[in-house]
Amino acid sequence: MQMKIFIRTFTTAVDAQMFNSVLHTKWPELIGSIKGARFRLLYDETTPNVSTVVWEFVDDKVQKKIEVIIEAEIAKFTQALPNRQVHYSGSVEFDFVGGGTD
Repeated sequence: MQMKIFIRTFTTAVDAQMFNSVLHTKWPELIGSIKGARFRLLYDETTPNVSTVVWEFVDDKVQKKIEVIIEAEIAKFTQALPNRQVHYSGSVEFDFVGGGTD
């Protein structure tokens, strides 16, 4: 499994909210038919000007297909809403899920 994390810090919470709104409306239609990709948008009320997206891909092929869409679609909005971006990408080396009874 491959994962990629996008962290975008916008000037204002309003800019981040506008960007996240686009993600809510565009991504289901853009990737709905692509199997093997999971999209998660995280929100932290203590940092409302930050947009964090976590992608999970079953393999490199799916990741590359999604990254083409990201470049084509998201670039339009990130140019209109200036932001600082940090990206992390890699394959999952260790994954643990607790099985406690709590």
